[in-house]
Amino acid sequence: MATKSRNRNGLFLSLIAIALALGSLAYCASFAVDLFVSGWERLSFAADYFGRIIRGGAV
Repeated sequence: MATKSRNRNGLFLSLIAIALALGSLAYCASFAVDLFVSGWERLSFAADYFGRIIRGGAV
């Protein structure tokens, strides 16, 4: 037998919590993407640098 909740405050607070979570994800997503791009650039820079050292090229 299914039970229906008659408490509207619970539904309202749940919707607020979901909206807050989505807002937090949207706010932090830009920082996460910037961190990933920055890390990828540093990784490729380091790989190029060590490649030049191994090949004996100019640093």
